Amino acid sequence: MLRSLISIVVNIVYCVVLNLTLYTDRAVMPGGEVRQWRHSAIGRLGLSGQSALVYLQLFFTAVSLVTSGMMLFGVKNSTVKTIQLASTIASTVMFIVVMIAAGFVHAKYG
Repeated sequence: MLRSLISIVVNIVYCVVLNLTLYTDRAVMPGGEVRQWRHSAIGRLGLSGQSALVYLQLFFTAVSLVTSGMMLFGVKNSTVKTIQLASTIASTVMFIVVMIAAGFVHAKYG
């Protein structure tokens, strides 16, 4: 039960962090003016065409939340426990990959 609660909280935190505006893009416009934009990790990957990483993260998060909810509501099947643990680990790994990939994206404006 504790693992299910931790999994739910962690996946909610992942979703919140992915939507925070943590990244700043700066570009020199043709007139010499420097403009800056603030983006979330999801927005930044969307600009660069790497939305598949975000969708994969959301898939693992959804599977983890559903199986954690099943565990909280009394399903004690060993298969559900295994899927919950695997999806929570996969969600954590994908969160790290998404944050790293968003850090290396350089959006081009023009």
